[in-house]
Amino acid sequence: MRGTHVNIDLTKNPKQGDYFLTSLAAAQSANGYKFLNYGGAIRGGKTYVTLAILIRLSEIFPGSRWHIVRKDMPSLEKTTIPSFEKITAGSVRWKPYRNKSNYHYRNTATGSKIFFVPENLQRDPNLMSFLGLETNGFFLEQSEELSDKLWEKALERTGSWYLPKMPRGLIFQTFNPCQNWVKGLIYDRWVNGTLPPEYYFMAALPTENPFVTTDQLAGWGMMAERYQKQFIEGDWTDFDAEDNRWCFAFRKKQHTGKTVLNRNQPVYLSFDFNRNPITVTIWQHYDNRIYNIDCIKLEDATIHRLCAEIKERYPDCLFFVTGDASGDNKTTLSILSNFGVIKNALGLSDTQMQYSATNPRLQDSRMLVNTMFERYPITIDEDRCQPVIDDLEKCKANPDGTIVKNNRANPNQQADTLDTVRYYLHRYFREMIKFF
Repeated sequence: MRGTHVNIDLTKNPKQGDYFLTSLAAAQSANGYKFLNYGGAIRGGKTYVTLAILIRLSEIFPGSRWHIVRKDMPSLEKTTIPSFEKITAGSVRWKPYRNKSNYHYRNTATGSKIFFVPENLQRDPNLMSFLGLETNGFFLEQSEELSDKLWEKALERTGSWYLPKMPRGLIFQTFNPCQNWVKGLIYDRWVNGTLPPEYYFMAALPTENPFVTTDQLAGWGMMAERYQKQFIEGDWTDFDAEDNRWCFAFRKKQHTGKTVLNRNQPVYLSFDFNRNPITVTIWQHYDNRIYNIDCIKLEDATIHRLCAEIKERYPDCLFFVTGDASGDNKTTLSILSNFGVIKNALGLSDTQMQYSATNPRLQDSRMLVNTMFERYPITIDEDRCQPVIDDLEKCKANPDGTIVKNNRANPNQQADTLDTVRYYLHRYFREMIKFF
């Protein structure tokens, strides 16, 4: 018979145990904390222990409601929900309701519910979906990816679900080192000794987690040095203060030179489908090296014209295609998508079309691109790929790791070729940061 209780062993990570007990005491007003924060490096056990806390509070306070928020539903489905299911595996008490507009688990013994909610800031900039929400508390996971608007909304709605036996309204946060509102609200005040008494902060490091594997440690060792400091050592330094280039690891003397097409190797085409210009960069990789051998940017041109240019420059090559995921959308001028036109124009098979279903997050891309330029031999043709070099040297980063693009008339903010670099490296080298 399957068990009814969830058993959680926190003895192997003393910080997790302290955070767990402090949080349970806070919910029962045995201390003064209302805002409980577990932040710092990756894989410190932050998510696991916070989920365990919510599960236990759901048992202590029958009928209680708790809301877990991440930036979007794919993030919840990829990370948070599987972690919750791992913890509750073997217990028959937790029943899932997987409607994405009301995704939650219900404890059949206590009637308590734990909801999984996306912020969806781009679709809902005013957070209208949170109006009238009734809850006992929030878990804002990876809150550095969430908005300060959501923090204000959590303050507004916490403790709004009334029960005969009420827990104190609580807000839990987990986060990695960042340079946005989370740092100012929590970390800076903790370092300066000015964190208000109702706030609790626990720092996390992966070295404190006994479940981190040697494979993970080896994978992290391949990351760019900045990211090792930030995400493995928990360093909150503003590394962009002096040089906020999006591709800070690019060095012109190191990464540019002459390239030659190797007709014995495949040619990789990475497309960006901005209306004007339309862009493709041409790549080869073999013998543990990467070569960016060409860049084609055409003003006031169609995808048909771009394909004709590729065929003229690179006849009889074996092509593989990747690029902007929007290229799979049908256009108003054709029954084919841009990728469909490319496939037909270049005479390619399905296996040669290797684009992703969605574009990589800019923050993830920044880590991968800089890791590649710091750790992997890359040569960009100094004559044919000047637009790529310009983007790598001049495109700036916002504090959240996105690319500054607030003025499309500014050539330094168009980032057309930089996007093709992102798509190419993500498609063929994303395993470089697979353990992040």
